[in-house]
Amino acid sequence: MTKTFATDAVFVKHANDGVFLKPFFGKDDTGGRVNNLEIIIVPGYEILPHSHAHSTEYFYVVSGEGDYLEDTTWHKIKAGDAFQALDGVVHALKATGNDVLKLFSTFSPPIM
Repeated sequence: MTKTFATDAVFVKHANDGVFLKPFFGKDDTGGRVNNLEIIIVPGYEILPHSHAHSTEYFYVVSGEGDYLEDTTWHKIKAGDAFQALDGVVHALKATGNDVLKLFSTFSPPIM
């Protein structure tokens, strides 16, 4: 069943320490088009390098500061920045500021 509001979304622990995910809408809610979630990374923690073989991930930084790895290059990121990890591209995220790094992430096609 497709939902219109994600009022029951809750944070769950990511496989990496200091990282939490709050999924909003998944493939079943969007007709298989996208899934999206909020990501929180505690200062000093990171999402380790990985890739998604058949999905592009789009990011928007809501608050905080960090570093974003794209292939072999690290980029500084801050609130208001938007960027993407194309399918198959190795990427990672680190919270480098004093506050949590909060991002909004959307996958197309969905991975969840």
